[in-house]
Amino acid sequence: MASSLQLKNVLSSSTSPYLRAHKNNPVAWQEWGPAALEQASKHQRMIFLSVGYKYVLKSSEDRKVLTQSTSACHWCHVMERESFSSTDVAEVLNNNFIPIKLDRESRPDLDEIYMNFVTATTGHGGWPLNVFLTPDLKPIFGGTYWPGPSSSIAVPAEVDLEDRPLNFLDILHKIIDVWTTDRQKCVRSAEDVTRQLQEFALEGSYRSTQPSTPTGSDDPEPLDLDLLDDALSHFAAKYDSELGGFSHAPKFPMPVNLRFLLRLGASVSADGRRTTHTRFGFPAPLPGILGKEACTTAASMALHTLLAMSRSGLRDHLGHGFHRYGVTPNWNLPHFEKMLYDNTELLAVYCDAWALSRNPEILGTIYDLVEYLTSMDSSIVRSGGGWYSSEDADSYPGNNTNAEKQEGAYYVWTMKELQSVLGHRDASIVASHFGVRSDGNVPAKYDVHDELLNQNTIFVSATPSVLARDFQLKEEEIVRIIKAGKSKLEDYRSTHRSKPEVDTKVIASWNGLGINALARAAATLSTIDESRAQKCRDGAIRGLEFIRREMFNPASGKLTRIHNPSASQDDPARDLAFIDDYANVIKAAIGVYDLTLDFQYLDFAFKLQSTLDKYFLAPTSGGYLQAAKVDLSTSASSDQILRLKPGTDNVTPSPNGIIVSNLFYLASYAKTAPQLQTDLALGDRLNRQAKGVIDAFAVEMLQHPFLYVTLLGGVVMESLGVHSLIVPNDMSLEEVQERGLRGFSRTVVRGDEGMRSGEVMICTSDGMCRPLKEGDLDNDQQKLENQ
Repeated sequence: MASSLQLKNVLSSSTSPYLRAHKNNPVAWQEWGPAALEQASKHQRMIFLSVGYKYVLKSSEDRKVLTQSTSACHWCHVMERESFSSTDVAEVLNNNFIPIKLDRESRPDLDEIYMNFVTATTGHGGWPLNVFLTPDLKPIFGGTYWPGPSSSIAVPAEVDLEDRPLNFLDILHKIIDVWTTDRQKCVRSAEDVTRQLQEFALEGSYRSTQPSTPTGSDDPEPLDLDLLDDALSHFAAKYDSELGGFSHAPKFPMPVNLRFLLRLGASVSADGRRTTHTRFGFPAPLPGILGKEACTTAASMALHTLLAMSRSGLRDHLGHGFHRYGVTPNWNLPHFEKMLYDNTELLAVYCDAWALSRNPEILGTIYDLVEYLTSMDSSIVRSGGGWYSSEDADSYPGNNTNAEKQEGAYYVWTMKELQSVLGHRDASIVASHFGVRSDGNVPAKYDVHDELLNQNTIFVSATPSVLARDFQLKEEEIVRIIKAGKSKLEDYRSTHRSKPEVDTKVIASWNGLGINALARAAATLSTIDESRAQKCRDGAIRGLEFIRREMFNPASGKLTRIHNPSASQDDPARDLAFIDDYANVIKAAIGVYDLTLDFQYLDFAFKLQSTLDKYFLAPTSGGYLQAAKVDLSTSASSDQILRLKPGTDNVTPSPNGIIVSNLFYLASYAKTAPQLQTDLALGDRLNRQAKGVIDAFAVEMLQHPFLYVTLLGGVVMESLGVHSLIVPNDMSLEEVQERGLRGFSRTVVRGDEGMRSGEVMICTSDGMCRPLKEGDLDNDQQKLENQ
């Protein structure tokens, strides 16, 4: 199969730090693009596509050749070391394939297409994502991490040779053999799989599969709010009542699902009334549909999980923020990377939990996350506004930069280290508080590389009241020792250990989540801690202004997904963004407007929505496509084998789910805000588009409502409608908050026309307004019962 084509590694000129980090591999990596794809077609070579993110530097020599270094994908690093640095592997790849490296954060559309394939064919997914493609981009075979020829992962001696797992070099030879000896069968198989993927991608295209009729009778029936009960039943069945969470292990925070459960809980309190006037909570009528006990159960599951996470090793108790996920059922051994999107979503959810519970421990976690996302000392905060993407899991042990990086090295402790830093008495107390043991607290079965022998993760094992009894000291003294000990340990690790590298990539979508979370936190803290609330307001506004200034093209109306200050104005990459970028930045602009009532932010949201409608809206089936259309047709671009329309929630909210809420709010603003120079027609169109998205995913939501909880929030909004309120120009933001005018499914604008001092107007969907009367905002019960 080998041809005369001689490939060279071209990644040194890439704009992606992840790709540039592979420029010294002997593998002749190409970038995804017309040149590499044309080579595959011309020479009829299979493509080996390896998708990953972030990179681990292994030596001081590596740092000399990189200006930016990032690492969080631990197994990406392992496979790079074992296989992509191997000259034997490189020889096979270079002579028989077109090897392409892809940064999943730059092209999430391609990542999701091929992740769907790997998940469907193997039952699981992850990174690195490795897929063999035909020259016309159809997948043949794929997987995640495969051991390299130099793998250090031990195989028990009792395992027969023929039963041992194939390493990557074995897989390459088998793929070459199949392609050489039975290419037509291989191509047919790839075509069959692609056809199945394309059929699966019709999810969210309900109306496009129905026969068209002049009367429009093909529209689906309105979704019943009992779907919320079905989703709740799913989470109740999965709930870990002892340790919190909704799986055994690994355990991911999944803020999207926790928010849904808290929204249900916020609809009821001890006296049956709404507990909060914040935007997150579902309205009071829902207990009449789901039952008060069900709503209370939903809240208790979420609150228990959030408290368990807050006390566990998932949280960085010495610094700030949360790690990626819990490897163990009790959350105490984390995967140590810190992701921006996790921490922003968790801040918003902990604000929801505080609104519902008023638990001081929840408030302390909010303060911690606010510090992580606003302090200029935070590794993830960008000085000019916005946030970097992540902090690595791996770092050098101690300050030994000549050693191999290890996961968690920055965060774990031995008992001897505690005693050295704190002294024996204080170390005993702090160790008891944080679960530190002389022989380490990491279960051996989870330490497959023996990197954590005698090491301890930090988590809350004993409260000060228990320690006061055990050590025969006053509780106040215990609290003082713990507080001082945490400060000393944090100072020690920041000065005596190599800090994890930071991925300085700035992603529009994730920054949108950060802006919205800080806007949410500012509202939450406005009556509790004005200083912190102001930090949140400033951070949210600064982040949105950064996006408007640096990641938005006023001429085209388009966003840039990844900030690249060196890109020229005519660089096409400046306008490359995806559905989640637009959805989350629009939501952020609405959130900052809601916080400030400054119409420039609403105007920005409308401009972005116009671009989203023009390039992403699926005109015949409802809903929005993941990637922009090449033109106004629905045809895919030349490097996409299918068009995806993301509807399900994952670690981040469904983009189509976010868009539904955005559309309902923008429709209300279009009808009530004269400063925007919009009209009822625009508002009606936006409402129809929101309902079209819901209709597009109706069949899927009926089958698996628990996968679509963000869209279920849109179903509630569709059922209630949006309350449109007009307040006097001189009404302060504090009064708007105190009078409970903000809330779920409500919009607030300023305007004095025909209004008496202090009077608030409520407007119907046709633009007719009248003075707000007592009870107007609590009259949704009858509306829902009559459906």
